[in-house]
Amino acid sequence: MQLFNAHAHPPAAPDGGVRLALCCGTRPEDWAEVLELSASRKDIFPLFGLHPWFTDSAGTGWPALLEKYLMRSPRAGVGEIGLDKASKTNFAAQEEAFRVQLKLAGRLNRPSAIHCVRAWGRLREMLAEERPPAFILHSYGGPPELIPELAELKAYFSFGAGITGPLRERMRKALPAVPPERLLFESEDPDAASLVSVISSAAFILEKTPDSLAALAGDNLKRLLGIGAE
Repeated sequence: MQLFNAHAHPPAAPDGGVRLALCCGTRPEDWAEVLELSASRKDIFPLFGLHPWFTDSAGTGWPALLEKYLMRSPRAGVGEIGLDKASKTNFAAQEEAFRVQLKLAGRLNRPSAIHCVRAWGRLREMLAEERPPAFILHSYGGPPELIPELAELKAYFSFGAGITGPLRERMRKALPAVPPERLLFESEDPDAASLVSVISSAAFILEKTPDSLAALAGDNLKRLLGIGAE
C-alpha cells in the first residue's frame, strides 16, 4: 500500500512506509524545525502557519516572518491555520490571523491546511470572501451537508483516527459525502501503521479496498500539491 499522510507535525517525519507527509508548523517557534526537516527529507512537504491556539501570544511581527519562510521554500504551503471556538484564544484575533494567512496563500498561490472547531459557518464565510487556492480541511468534523459548498470553494477533506472513535458518528457520515477526488487521509504521527488503520477503517465505511483508497488519496494529494505522477 502506498501511503500519503496529509497532516503531521514536527518532529514527526514519515517512516519507511509513508511516501510523502505534510508537516505543519503552528507558530513561529517551530517554523525553523519544519524548514530543516523538509530540507533534509524529500518526502516531507512543509507548511508554515499560525494556529488559532497561538494567535494571542504570537506578537506583531509574525506575518512578515511567515512570508520569509514561505519565500525560502517555494514548494511550502500555509498551515496549520484556522478557527477554533473551543479555544480560549480571542476569537477576533483568530479571525484576523486567519484572514492574513488566507490572503498570503492567495497572493503566493500556495495550498493551505485548515483547522476548524465549532466555527464552520464563519469558516465558510471567510473562505468565500477570500477565495484561497486549494486547501485541506484537517480532520474534517463539519456537517455532511456543508461538503458540497466547501468542495466548490476548492476544499480537500482529510480524515484521521477520529473516524474510528465511538463518538464520531458525524465524521463517519461525512466521509461518504466527500467527492472521491477530494478525499485525503492523515495520522498526525510518523507511524505508517496508524495511517494504515485510518485508511482501513475508511475503506470499510466506503466499501472499498484499502489499497484502492490509499492510491486514490495519494493521487489527490499529489494533484493538490502540483506533484506529477511518478
